[in-house]
Amino acid sequence: MENAYSYLFIRKDLTGPQQIVQGAHAALEAGHRFGEHSHLICFGIDSQDDLLQTAAYLDRHGIEFQMFYEPDYDTGYTAICTQPLRGDQRKPMRRFSLLKEQTAA
Repeated sequence: MENAYSYLFIRKDLTGPQQIVQGAHAALEAGHRFGEHSHLICFGIDSQDDLLQTAAYLDRHGIEFQMFYEPDYDTGYTAICTQPLRGDQRKPMRRFSLLKEQTAA
């Protein structure tokens, strides 16, 4: 069987430690929801508005996902993790950029 890949979208306007924690929350919740092992690919999303637009894009492409809302801070929705995808299901993900380390200017 072909490998499965889940796509994790994390807001880049959070601090590095917050990105790690929020991404982990979304991935854990998606793992419980979808119940399947998959490889994980991380994308950076600029803001909560962009995250919500990403959710709408995933909906339009019939891709299930789990959004994480951070209740403890005033940060709102912080991350999304998709269902495991295979083959042609992965094509809509080509438009996104991988999460990269932020460097000081």
